[in-house]
Amino acid sequence: MVPAADDDPGTVALDPAHVLPRRVAAWAASDPHRPFLTEVSGRSLTYGETWDAVRRWRTWLRDRGVRRGDRVVTMLPASADAVCLWLAAGCIGALEVPVNPELRGEFLTHALTLPGASLCVVRPESAPVVAGSGVAGLDVAVIDRGSDVTAGCAPDDSGELPGPDDPSCIIFTSGTTGPAKGVVLSWAQFAATIGRIPRSWLSERDAVYCCHPMFHVTGRTPLLSMVDVGGRVVLRERFSASAVLADVREHGCTSTTAYVPLMLAAPEQPGDADNPLRVVMASCGAALARRFTDRFGARVVECYGSTEAGFPMLLRDAPPDGSRRWCGRPRRGYAARVVGSDGADVPDGEAGELWLHPPARSLMMREYLGLPDATAAAFADGWYRTGDAVVRHPGGEFEFVDRLRDTIRRHGENISSSALEAVVGADPAVEACAVIGVPDPVAGQEVLVAVVPVQPGAVVPDELWARLHERLPRHMRPSYVLVCADLPRTPTNKVRKAGLLDRLDLASAWRPDSTTRRRPTT
Repeated sequence: MVPAADDDPGTVALDPAHVLPRRVAAWAASDPHRPFLTEVSGRSLTYGETWDAVRRWRTWLRDRGVRRGDRVVTMLPASADAVCLWLAAGCIGALEVPVNPELRGEFLTHALTLPGASLCVVRPESAPVVAGSGVAGLDVAVIDRGSDVTAGCAPDDSGELPGPDDPSCIIFTSGTTGPAKGVVLSWAQFAATIGRIPRSWLSERDAVYCCHPMFHVTGRTPLLSMVDVGGRVVLRERFSASAVLADVREHGCTSTTAYVPLMLAAPEQPGDADNPLRVVMASCGAALARRFTDRFGARVVECYGSTEAGFPMLLRDAPPDGSRRWCGRPRRGYAARVVGSDGADVPDGEAGELWLHPPARSLMMREYLGLPDATAAAFADGWYRTGDAVVRHPGGEFEFVDRLRDTIRRHGENISSSALEAVVGADPAVEACAVIGVPDPVAGQEVLVAVVPVQPGAVVPDELWARLHERLPRHMRPSYVLVCADLPRTPTNKVRKAGLLDRLDLASAWRPDSTTRRRPTT
């Protein structure tokens, strides 16, 4: 167990000094020339330059009519612009709503409509996507790479900086139980990520490599660990397995939130362990974590978390049994229960739903935007109901078993089977369909779509895939399309998925080749 000072999320998160904009402002005042943000493409900002940019972004947003309580949709990759705009919106009291730029069709319409925003800030390649969405009333501001739209703006120092309980942004869930929910997160919940890597393990000499998208919580959390110690954040717009080590070496990165399976899938090189990485945050399982450490020489800290709950459980030391999917133990101040369907705790060794209780309410989501009933249903007497099945072992460690909801986990993304089935089932050639996760050593799971055509020959797999390509974000596009004469049904006429994968001839499924998969997004 680490000392209290190394990981005490409740105390840290509720301290106003650890609210991200306040912490950046403090470093800008005390050491303005200290390096902070670096884009691998070349742009870099010190703490002083970052805070100056945030103050100018505040003016730019105000000039666009943004006021306290407003929402600002963004489609920006991991970049200095994305960081500064987020902090600036928070300083106004507005909420940034980052949206996956690969969303299409009803997924995109939902994400653009739900927040009720009037301003959408995008890179040039995303402007046609928003324009073609059919959503009216959005002022679309295009921000070119390398340009500074705030150059002519005077720094805005008006108003107080946000506090721990204030909302910071809205992050969309993956929509595992229907349309994606907008999760309103406080600054305290982000500050609670400080200590996931014990604070004494890091210093001002450290740099974290961030290659996750900004529409994920994981893409934002490295900022907190580095502003805590005055370290650097190195930003890459999109993950590239072939570029990771080169980036890490060039910029002296000592930690990262890694895509462990994808890095391990890359061909081994004799010098893989010759890198400055010391510690990596991941959620990959003990077996892959050990392989990663053996190959790259960095210690892996495994985390369990979600958009709603933050990161309440950690595994800092490799367990003796590497065949299990361990969640670790609750962090200081968090409590965990394993609950049966009757609402009662189940004994150690038995599976049940994981319920979590934070040190303070603001360390978990404030609400699902516009969904008070769903917000209330997510909690039971202050306990957050995760929807995940786990087992608590007698020693106090928790083992992940499965998701209670119908979800596919692919490259760290949760994919709602029901949401994907709704899109596939709307195709005029499809009479019925089932979406199933296929185990995959790299992705975790790949997506199989089994379809029954309205009449024999009506479904041509590659043509169906091409139609789905236009309607689905990249992470939801199927890896297998299998045409079936029929699908098994329950007594209530629902497709019976239990055991279905074992009954299907996966070898006969159509698969998009690598060229098809890389077809540019339109």
